[in-house]
Amino acid sequence: MFSQKRKFKNKKGLTLSAVYEGKEENSPVVVLCHGYASGKDSESTDDLARKLLSNGLNVYRFDFTGCGQSQGNLDDLTPLQGQDDLESAVHDLEKKAFGLYGASFGGYTSLIYASKNPVLALGLKAPVSDYPAVMSAKGNEKENKALDFNKEVSNFDIYRLAPKIKAPTLIVHGSDDTDVPLAQSQELLKSLGGEKRLAIIHKGTHKMRGPIMEDAHNQLAEFFVNKLL
Repeated sequence: MFSQKRKFKNKKGLTLSAVYEGKEENSPVVVLCHGYASGKDSESTDDLARKLLSNGLNVYRFDFTGCGQSQGNLDDLTPLQGQDDLESAVHDLEKKAFGLYGASFGGYTSLIYASKNPVLALGLKAPVSDYPAVMSAKGNEKENKALDFNKEVSNFDIYRLAPKIKAPTLIVHGSDDTDVPLAQSQELLKSLGGEKRLAIIHKGTHKMRGPIMEDAHNQLAEFFVNKLL
């Protein structure tokens, strides 16, 4: 078993924090992208990481700008900054082939990345596909604070990018999610260009915990094991 605490720079020169761990360094790896204002060590991200590790996969998880142990301000975490952070993380990992996972904002970031770069498999939990709709429904909350964020999301159309994603994809989404409506993932499913499946988590809200989180993460772990091992 190995566990490496990593530090790397994004294009702005900020130092971001990551952990790379697993049983054998040559095993397949899944890169984990947490949600907005969350982190690589959150209860949810850590739980999924443990499940992947126990099934023989390696895990690389990192903190976006302004999150966890990474430098920067949360208000600077926009879609383009998220792309920079993820691309910098992949460069630090130094693996050409890997699985990719993203939750909520991390799912949005992962979708954009996978539309431009090949990944072995794509796992998503309650991904944001239409940010303007989410922010409009929330009003002036945390994702809506930065003017740059508002401008950038208007330049991305995930549903138009999705046909470019050819990697096998699993989306898990709660039936009772009021932050990112299930309808967004149902629409996303129609647009994806490769093998795809949507697993609806009964009574799941956006912040899944307890048995509901276990159900979602068990399905994601099984998906990555089947596609990567």
